[in-house]
Amino acid sequence: MTVWKWLKRYWYIPLLLIAGILIWFFFRRSGTPLDSTLLELRAIRAEADVEKLEARVGTDKAIAVVEANYEAEMEKLDEAQKEEAKELRRDPKKLARFLVRAGGRS
Repeated sequence: MTVWKWLKRYWYIPLLLIAGILIWFFFRRSGTPLDSTLLELRAIRAEADVEKLEARVGTDKAIAVVEANYEAEMEKLDEAQKEEAKELRRDPKKLARFLVRAGGRS
């Protein structure tokens, strides 16, 4: 069987081979999609870590303000009220109600 007869009979094999090579040549990439996805994921995680850190810093500042207010209110109370406030310190709702009531008495 000569080359010409083989090409006439099996013309689709060289055509698919050439098309495959052309597709590979034009659509190849320097990196894999996995690499770009990993970079994006790392950037998202870094942003999330920054947000968590900012929230933690804000929470610490808010706690410091609340503690300062607590200390200021404690200085205004008499001894009996101070003892009651120390007992209620673990329950913020009850403590807030007590301090509002105690602040209204002074």
